[in-house]
Amino acid sequence: PWVGLATVLIRRDLSLITVSCRERGSKTKSTSLMESKYILICFFSLLLLISISATSVVLADSIQGCGGFVEASSSLIKSRKPSGVKLDYSHITVELQTLDGLVKESTQCAPNGYYFIPVYDKGSFIIKVKGPEGWSWDPDQAPVVIEYDGCNANADINFRFTGFKISGRVKGAVGGESCLVKDGGPPGVKVELLSPEDDTITSVFTSADGSYSFTNIIPGKYKLHASHSNLKVEVRGSPEVELGFENGIVDDIFFVRGYDIHGFVAAQGNPILGVHVYLYSDNVLEVDCIQGSGKSPWLKSALCHAISDADGRFTFGSIPCGITRSSTLLKPANSVLNAISIACGCKAKRSH
Repeated sequence: PWVGLATVLIRRDLSLITVSCRERGSKTKSTSLMESKYILICFFSLLLLISISATSVVLADSIQGCGGFVEASSSLIKSRKPSGVKLDYSHITVELQTLDGLVKESTQCAPNGYYFIPVYDKGSFIIKVKGPEGWSWDPDQAPVVIEYDGCNANADINFRFTGFKISGRVKGAVGGESCLVKDGGPPGVKVELLSPEDDTITSVFTSADGSYSFTNIIPGKYKLHASHSNLKVEVRGSPEVELGFENGIVDDIFFVRGYDIHGFVAAQGNPILGVHVYLYSDNVLEVDCIQGSGKSPWLKSALCHAISDADGRFTFGSIPCGITRSSTLLKPANSVLNAISIACGCKAKRSH
C-alpha cells in the first residue's frame, strides 16, 4: 500500500510540474538566460520524476500476494435461522507458513471473509486458516507456490467453514477419598450421535478421562447413546441435544456406577476352583455386588464376595473408584492364600 501511495503522489507531482513548465513557457517570449535555465530545470525534473515513477511501478508489480475467501458451507447457511446475526468472519486468522510450520505472515479476514497476505519471497508455502476452537474447515490448509505469475497463478484460495463441535463426558462413580480421579470417567465407552429418527450419524469412544467429542456437526436436533461391553452406563437426564450456531457442551447425563475387577487364582500354574475371594475397603462404604458380601471369616464385613470358577477366574462387578483389598480363602481347608490391594478406576487383573 505504501508503494501505491508513493506512486500516486509522484504522478500528481509530475502533472503539476508539467503544467507549471507549460505555463511558464507560454508566458515567456524572450530568450533571456534566466528563463532558459528555468526551462532546463523543468526538463530534468520531469525526467527524474518519470524515472522514479517507473521504478515504483516495477516495485509494486514485484510484490506478490495470496488471497481468497473464508465462507460457510451451504449446509451451514441453510441451518441458520432467519433471525440469526449476519455472519462476521473478522475474527478468523489466515497464516502463511513455511513447509515446516514457521509463520511468515498472518492477517485477519474482512467481515465478508475476504483476506489477502502479501508475500515477498518466492517458493513453496502453506496457507492455513485458524478459527475458534472446535470449528471445522474444508480444507484447513492449502499448499501454494509463489512464482513470477503470482500465488498459485493468482487463483483464489478459499476455505469453507463446515461445522461445530459437540462435547461431553461419561462420569464414573467415586467410592471414597482414595479415588485418585474424582472428576473423571471410564475410557472406551462408545458414544453415538443419532438423528431424531435414531439413525447413527457418527460415533466415538471416550478418552482416558471419560470425555468425548463430535466434530464437524451442523446445527440441529440430535440424540446421544452410550454403551460399553462390560460396564453398565446409566442415563440421568434427557439424551436429546439441540445444537445452535455455535459449539455445544452436553450436560453430564451418562454415569457408570463402577468398574469390573477381574482376577484368577492359580497354584504352580494350575487354576484352582472354589476359592472364596472377599473385597474390603477402608473408605469405600458400599458397592452394588451381585454375588452379595458372603460370610467373611474375618471380623470386618466384606463389601463383595466372589468364587473362582473352573478356570480359576473371578470377577467383582460395578466397583466404584477407590482403593480396595481382596483376601482369598481356600475351603474346606480355610487357609488364606493371599491379600492384595487394588486401585479401582480401571480394569484390574491380578493372579495369586
